[in-house]
Amino acid sequence: MMKTLFDLVKTAGEKYGDLVFIKEKNGEEISAKTFGEFYSDALKTAAFIKGKFGRKIHAGIIGPTSYNYLVSYLGAVSGGNAAVPIDALLAPPDICELLVRADVEVLFYDERFAAALPVFKSACPNIKEYISLSDSSESFSMGNIKADYSADAPAAPAADDLAAILFTSGTTGKAKGVMLSHGNFMDNVLCCDNESTTEDALLTVLPIHHVYCFTCDILLSLRYGTTVCVNDSLMKVAQNLKLFSPTIILLVPMIVATIYKQISSAAKANPNIPIQALAQSVFGGRLKTIYSGGAYLNPELIKAYEELGLQIAQGYGMTECSPRITTGDLSRKSIGDVGTVVKGCEVKIVDGEITVKSPSVMQGYYKDEASTAETLRDGWLYTGDLGYVDDENRLFITGRKKNLIILSNGENVSPEELENKVEAAQIAQEQMVYSEDEALTLELFLGTELYKGKTKEEAYEEIREKVKQLNKTLPSSKAIRRIRVRETEFEKTTSRKIKRSQTVQGDII
Repeated sequence: MMKTLFDLVKTAGEKYGDLVFIKEKNGEEISAKTFGEFYSDALKTAAFIKGKFGRKIHAGIIGPTSYNYLVSYLGAVSGGNAAVPIDALLAPPDICELLVRADVEVLFYDERFAAALPVFKSACPNIKEYISLSDSSESFSMGNIKADYSADAPAAPAADDLAAILFTSGTTGKAKGVMLSHGNFMDNVLCCDNESTTEDALLTVLPIHHVYCFTCDILLSLRYGTTVCVNDSLMKVAQNLKLFSPTIILLVPMIVATIYKQISSAAKANPNIPIQALAQSVFGGRLKTIYSGGAYLNPELIKAYEELGLQIAQGYGMTECSPRITTGDLSRKSIGDVGTVVKGCEVKIVDGEITVKSPSVMQGYYKDEASTAETLRDGWLYTGDLGYVDDENRLFITGRKKNLIILSNGENVSPEELENKVEAAQIAQEQMVYSEDEALTLELFLGTELYKGKTKEEAYEEIREKVKQLNKTLPSSKAIRRIRVRETEFEKTTSRKIKRSQTVQGDII
């Protein structure tokens, strides 16, 4: 049985050998690499690190998804080293801070960061080696490693060895380094069955430093022998859907909603073409399943996609659980849940909070004993999410514990619950609920489409009426008492989640 990520890479290389693992653009051409080639190149990367250091180290990696990125990541961990994937959207000083905190000694970098190397070298004195992820770089690169090192099998890591340190990008507070072992990852890879086949093609579009993308796009494809097609830019998703014609795609709700709007616009412009045909055309013609995660997905969108002839499976998880806690169950309709709890995972509700016990649960936060003790208690991971499990083992999320609004009358209000209702009512493009002077306040960014062609006064009157109708469906303790409209988008994390710690803006209407 596979117990480590090295076992996974080795098994995939031997079992699927000549089948294509990675397809990516190379200029105007599409290059393809097999599972066998990937296994060989990963071994060479492990050999390079062992030859340079002679001991286990922490290897930083920064850049978008690419064949060489994945080789460096899985090559490092196959040799028993810990990978430290870094958010490529961060500024160089913030990148340096994370590299130092994670004790990184070698950095694999995309060429777009070459200009920042002087900053890295000045601020990160512990980094001894810098390797470009470009085969053709003038600097030392992955091309040199693949040409000069032998594909020798390393000393196999153990299941409880540290495999990766992944920094969270929370909406409040300092990023914490989640420590995931080989066993954590492998339990998550094996917690479901029959998710894809060697006949499938998956388009990977999400940031690779996130565990959701790394586990569910990359590691599961290694398990099942599925081809991974690399999307080179979020601006080119539509183009690449047509180019690669995937059968599976993992998305976040924001992208799910954006693509649906594009399909709806195309349907209005082409009333004589069935909308189901337009939808398949947008997705490349072969799409079978969309997996959604990372945030709440409005059930109305699931229904809308069903009408397009496309199924969406919604799951739930977190970095601290490698990430899957639930998975979408396509055999039954979603009724507002976020999926069925995966095998091997126990869920217990403690004072309204979802707690989890599973072999997928992290080892702790790197060099942060206080946060670890707060989050891991008696073997249970305290997720910070509020919710409940029904008698069919389906999980429902009602909000975040730390965001809970406690009013002076003693009532507890989940802002996420209200925000989801506001989103469903299509009141604005973005919304946030908070308490202001003991009044539940709804702050909105309208965007450009919802009230197009209307005066400000007409738009505000429509908003007030929509909120009035929404309040009729709520208990009086949860009614929205104040509305603010802001001129600019909310400040967000690099993963596009609204930061709740920002200053109140906008006129009261």
